[in-house]
Amino acid sequence: MKIDNAVGNVQLMQKINRLKVLNFIRQKGEVARPDIAKNTGLSPSSVTNIVTYLMDKNLCVEVGRVDSKEVGRKAVLIRFNPSAANIISVNIETSSIDVAFTDLDGNIGNIIERKTLRLDKEVKEHEILKMIEKEISLMLNKAEKLKSANVVGIGIAVSGLVLNDERLEISTSMKWKGLSLKEYFEKLFHLPVYIQNNSKTKALAVLRKNGINAEENIIFLDLTMGVGIINFYKNEVNEAVIGEIGHTTVKKDGPPCFCGNRGCLEVMCSVDAVINQCNELLQQGRCCVLKKLIREKGMALTYETIVKAFEMGDYDVQEVLTECGQYLGIGIANIINIFNPKRIIINGDVLLTTDYVYKIALEEANSRAYEQFTKNLQYERVNIDAERAITGVSLYVTDKLFDLMGPEI
Repeated sequence: MKIDNAVGNVQLMQKINRLKVLNFIRQKGEVARPDIAKNTGLSPSSVTNIVTYLMDKNLCVEVGRVDSKEVGRKAVLIRFNPSAANIISVNIETSSIDVAFTDLDGNIGNIIERKTLRLDKEVKEHEILKMIEKEISLMLNKAEKLKSANVVGIGIAVSGLVLNDERLEISTSMKWKGLSLKEYFEKLFHLPVYIQNNSKTKALAVLRKNGINAEENIIFLDLTMGVGIINFYKNEVNEAVIGEIGHTTVKKDGPPCFCGNRGCLEVMCSVDAVINQCNELLQQGRCCVLKKLIREKGMALTYETIVKAFEMGDYDVQEVLTECGQYLGIGIANIINIFNPKRIIINGDVLLTTDYVYKIALEEANSRAYEQFTKNLQYERVNIDAERAITGVSLYVTDKLFDLMGPEI
């Protein structure tokens, strides 16, 4: 028994050290063995053995030598090899689903590429799952015919509260509750499946690809499907922050939310909220410009039409957008006072179609948050497109695969 424990401890330490070296190489891009030893605390001989092991597994490759003016033999540079394996990544949005065959860095392949599936509002939960199942099956079948393909995991990102990388507890935007997505897809495909909130996967795409200062405390605010936040602290996602800021109460007797609460931030400053409020005003004979666009121009009551009416001077629409921006500002002020971030990165492709909502939100936030917290605060707007969203899913799966609880490497 003692021998078994000793062997187990040695194997565990081997895995810990291998992951430490591998993830450091992933983080740095290209790095020499001496720098790996210096930054991981491992001996040069241990680093040499581990790098040799990782190269045998095709997870790392040599890519030249250090560019230095020093006399003598230059150290060899080591780089992570993202093409060592493949991932099938799925990003679920309210109007579409993207499914893609990628490498370990989220780069979409040249042979098996991304497929976009369009969704209408009437499509049912089980129908969506079947659509995803069909596309994954097609990609796996194509991958089997490619000698170079090696699918090691599946990642699925969806808006909502995801627990333990497997169970979607609730998704307000999709109107889903209690789905064991991991169990469902693992039974079908017999591969590791990782489920995550797509605010977090989009945040990973920003964190890894944009370059974040290691000491920065940053908030990623995602407005694409509700309101979610991710906290970056010291170059890592702060896993202690659940991120459901959209389901904090900002109006005591506000409209009901799908989550069961009333007056949630997500209800008060969402695209649906703006459309619903404008629709109510139309029923009261208000929003004259918007009414003209709908009745005379044949335009549908969409957020884009509402923004057009605002730009044409519809005062009632302006009032609705003002309130939306103010509630968003209240949410941002709460975030500032809780986290005291150095930077807030805001992702929102639809709600912020007009700069007016964004301007009102920042004015409201800065007027409500502690002044000492807003003096040097920087705001940055991004727009995570479908391809970058897929990249984030793939990066998340790779992190899980190269985690202590992941499969053996």
